[in-house]
Amino acid sequence: MSGVAFLAWYTYAPGGAQLGAAGQRWYTAQSTYASGARTVEMTIYETTGGLFDSSISLPRSIAVGTATLAFESCRAATLTYSFTGGSSQGTKGTMPLSRVISALPDCGT
Repeated sequence: MSGVAFLAWYTYAPGGAQLGAAGQRWYTAQSTYASGARTVEMTIYETTGGLFDSSISLPRSIAVGTATLAFESCRAATLTYSFTGGSSQGTKGTMPLSRVISALPDCGT
């Protein structure tokens, strides 16, 4: 086990869908993870400047908020997030997450 939790979230900046590629955003978060922990505190990073299928524009990542990933079971979790900077500054919320593949046999509930 690596002891690291990682998440990636692809979306558009608020109002960015009509901007096409310039409105695309990748949010990522990474943190250490202790085996058996039910919550993971993470820093959210926003990557801007890079465009898919292009070598012209180089991406840049900056810290823009915090997140808590809370595992409710082997099949469900909740992501609570708060953006303190970047193009989504001031946005907060909670997102339910569910496992899309079968849980490992030793997972429990």
